[in-house]
Amino acid sequence: MKNAKDTYLELNIEEEKLMVKNCYDNEFCEQLIKNDLIVNNSVNLLEGIYLIAIEKAMIDNEVGWGKALELIDRYKIPLHIFLVYYDLRKRGRRVWIGPRDNTLISETHKLKKIEVFVLSEGSPITTNKIANWSELAVADSHIPIIAIVDKNGEITYYESRIYMLNSLSNDK
Repeated sequence: MKNAKDTYLELNIEEEKLMVKNCYDNEFCEQLIKNDLIVNNSVNLLEGIYLIAIEKAMIDNEVGWGKALELIDRYKIPLHIFLVYYDLRKRGRRVWIGPRDNTLISETHKLKKIEVFVLSEGSPITTNKIANWSELAVADSHIPIIAIVDKNGEITYYESRIYMLNSLSNDK
């Protein structure tokens, strides 16, 4: 059992949403509200699970990865999506769900937006699908990044840009 003094938030589930039951650090909660991670006392699902995983929030007097994995399963969140969310948050980034399937949006330190297309190792995907996604991300002024989560949970990031090469000719 986790002591409430060791966490910032106590959460509970109401109508399938993660709700703030108690806030033990007002400054922390105000920051979450300012960043739209708590809206109408409801915590953003990925952020709430992240806070449980890092033991900054508890639910049912439980914290840690075991409880986070239970919630990931309950809400049917693809593990590879959560792992990338977790990794970006651990790096100090703000992160939210992206506009396209399997994407997350984050900001660089210079407030440029990156769009992360999350793939798991071994999942089939065509180069056309990656190219189309990359073009859409660039059209939205996002830096396109592909995150590949391997079978061990390790994440590798690649920038994805489409380059058009002119064919070489011998015309004189």
